[in-house]
Amino acid sequence: MTDPKPKDLYKKHCLLLATLSFSALFAAALLVIAADPFFQYHKPLKGLYYLIDNKISQNPGLARHFEYDSVITGSSMTVNFDTALFAEKLGLNTLKLSYDGAYPKDIDTILSLVQKSPNKVRAVFISIDILNYRAAPDVTAYEMPSYLYNDTVLDDIPYLLNKEVILEYIVRPQIEREGTPLNEAYWSWIYMWYGKDIVFQTYEAPSVCLPALPEDAFAEEIAANLEACILPHIESMPDTVFTFFFPPYSVLYWYNRYADGSLAAELAAEKQVVETLLAYPNVKVYYFQDDFSYITNFDNYCDYTHYRHEMNDYMTECFAQDTCRLTLQNYNTVIDNMLSWAQSCDYPSYLP
Repeated sequence: MTDPKPKDLYKKHCLLLATLSFSALFAAALLVIAADPFFQYHKPLKGLYYLIDNKISQNPGLARHFEYDSVITGSSMTVNFDTALFAEKLGLNTLKLSYDGAYPKDIDTILSLVQKSPNKVRAVFISIDILNYRAAPDVTAYEMPSYLYNDTVLDDIPYLLNKEVILEYIVRPQIEREGTPLNEAYWSWIYMWYGKDIVFQTYEAPSVCLPALPEDAFAEEIAANLEACILPHIESMPDTVFTFFFPPYSVLYWYNRYADGSLAAELAAEKQVVETLLAYPNVKVYYFQDDFSYITNFDNYCDYTHYRHEMNDYMTECFAQDTCRLTLQNYNTVIDNMLSWAQSCDYPSYLP
């Protein structure tokens, strides 16, 4: 018997290495499919721990495979809602599908998946951040991983063979034996500090005040975003109640709008949004920006816009009790009062 030739040994080693590599990749993909921490293929498995903290990657799977009869979506103004309180106060099984800095296009994207789900959706809750409605209708907060949002599995390799997915979303939660309760998904308040000292660590007061913009400065962009991203869902879901709300930014947000000349234009845009939305019988709108004692108290804020989770609880109570609601009869008066306060506010007195 002759010894194998070096060339034959090389081929065998290459074949063995290729086989082992393919087997490892196949095993990794099977692990991701089985545990499915981004819920692309199925609901959570009993006995496994799931970390839910990645809005961009986990929202589409949540929308497709979880059971719910209502959803919350919008910007970081929505992340600290407690969906257990929605069950208690509103009798709703609510799923949170927030995006930090959400633009109308982001809301449109996730609501399209909600509509494709088998769930009968009774209610949708959406925050309105006028600043983001001033952008073009195709602008998004982040680049969405299309392979997680489309209906094909053929392009899922970045998910199936992702080291972070395996280590951080499958292995680590099982080792730590700790997952995210669904009602606490995306909560940020547990990581936040609040108060004047904290707020002014990141806030820089305007140095100049610019001339006021025309009141209709944003009218075209507002209309385009509503038409492209929001109204189609209201119209195609006539049996679903859409609840929109304007969140209570701090007085410093309004100082910025006063200084950059957009104050009157932004509040005119709010009127435009409200008037457009309230033309639909399945829409409610709530307004929390004019709680002046709240928005001037920096103990309620961790920066110039983000408030304590107790405010989210209060807003949930308002939804249940139908208070702080705008109607076609009162919205002009409410927003005019907001404009009057914001135009006459002594902003420098709130600075350190």
